[in-house]
Amino acid sequence: MLLAPLFSSDDLRRWRSCERRFWLARHRLQRGGEPVAVPPPPPDLDVALRASFPHADTVAPPQTPSQWVQAMRHTLDCLDSDEALPEGWAILGACLTSEDRVQVRIDVLGAAPGGGLRLYKVRHATAGDDSDIDTVALWTHVAARCGFAVQGAGLLLVDTDFIYPGHGCYAGLFREVDLRPVLGARPVVQWLDAMRHCERGAEPAATPGPHCHQGEGCEFAASCKACTPPPAHGLAPASLDILGREAASAWRALGHTDVHSLRPDDIASPRQRRAVRAVQQGAPVIEPAVAAIARRWTHPRHCLRFDTIGMAVPVWSGTRPYQTLPFQWSCATEAADGRWTDHHFLAAGQGSDPRRAFAQTLLQVLGTQGAVLAYNAGFERNRIRELAQWFDDLAPALEALQPRIVDLFQIAREHCYHPAMAGSWSLRAIARAFAPDVDMDVTLDPALGVTVGRTAQSVYALMEKPGQTLPVRHACRQALQAHGQRETVVLRRLLAVMEGARE
Repeated sequence: MLLAPLFSSDDLRRWRSCERRFWLARHRLQRGGEPVAVPPPPPDLDVALRASFPHADTVAPPQTPSQWVQAMRHTLDCLDSDEALPEGWAILGACLTSEDRVQVRIDVLGAAPGGGLRLYKVRHATAGDDSDIDTVALWTHVAARCGFAVQGAGLLLVDTDFIYPGHGCYAGLFREVDLRPVLGARPVVQWLDAMRHCERGAEPAATPGPHCHQGEGCEFAASCKACTPPPAHGLAPASLDILGREAASAWRALGHTDVHSLRPDDIASPRQRRAVRAVQQGAPVIEPAVAAIARRWTHPRHCLRFDTIGMAVPVWSGTRPYQTLPFQWSCATEAADGRWTDHHFLAAGQGSDPRRAFAQTLLQVLGTQGAVLAYNAGFERNRIRELAQWFDDLAPALEALQPRIVDLFQIAREHCYHPAMAGSWSLRAIARAFAPDVDMDVTLDPALGVTVGRTAQSVYALMEKPGQTLPVRHACRQALQAHGQRETVVLRRLLAVMEGARE
């Protein structure tokens, strides 16, 4: 290869994060490795962008050198038009290459009000970060080197004050953030020179730090001996940090390295003392008093769990971006004779607002009697309060649920600790401790050929994706319902531990 591949926005991002990561990625590319494919925008984001730029031209994401040539020709043809540009015109995914061998794909390249061009990076978020500013600075550099007068540059961020009126009307979803005042502090030319020098030099030393695991993580982390992967479950079980940052600092100042060297009698906080006892004896500590508390919870007992989602691009009219919206509840009900029954609700999908059906079916199952057991119950309380605000006719029954709700998190924190919790009080930590056979991830059959995260939110988003196939949608529904049932199993196990505490 006579010439190294052109630099890209990803190269700059890697170099700014870790020179070794940049060097490894560039040398892999020079050896014929595949570059990271440019993903298309999420379908819902693309719809919202077109609402803001209704006369936009779209350049398809190029994946090969020949496609890059076609994409640049497409971009230049759009910019070379003699026709008057209509209001709302832009190029989505404009591809440019500068004479200093940098190629970029700009999210939005449009006409500035007084002439010239303005460019924007689109964030599926409410705020940007330093890497976004770096990227916009690079895009501005390339556009200027190509001879274009860039009069404006910034970010398009999701505006949480936007209320979706329905019918696909997304104009106003994005708010503009002007980055021109800060772009001058980004020395792009010097960065590019330093990147070329780094690429031609020897492999840089690793610089381990938080950047190794930020975002999707470094693709070379597994082979980097200097980069220690984070513990699978956060803290080590015997770390002083399970007692809290301030307490850990105080004990370290006294010469302690982990909780095994502490004397429980020297610890004033009952909660910290309980954690130390559990780690030192290698077994859970369950205070006897919790059994009497659990016996006071009246039947029928309802172990309740909600799943919610906050969508950047709302699909239900009257809702805002990232508004916390419930789409599934799961409930395991114990009768007075000890028998358990499972109940659940999952939104029908395809854009229909599930909130009323969510509330109605919840009221039918919970009825008017019995304790409602939730974990970190402030979350369920707030969602029920919001449902009451949305539906006046259901408000009295929904508000009547509030006094019945018991927060198992608060009870557990004051009476229980298991070494496997490793200082965490999340429901996942409770599952590791008291239901280790229960998988808290939501998984789909690999044979479906789809890639998705392991959370209920990501699977629900996949199910709701426009144009989704029936087999994938059906698999998502099954996976979500099974996940909700497993969560209630964890609550049942915790309840059994509390009831079984020896007095």
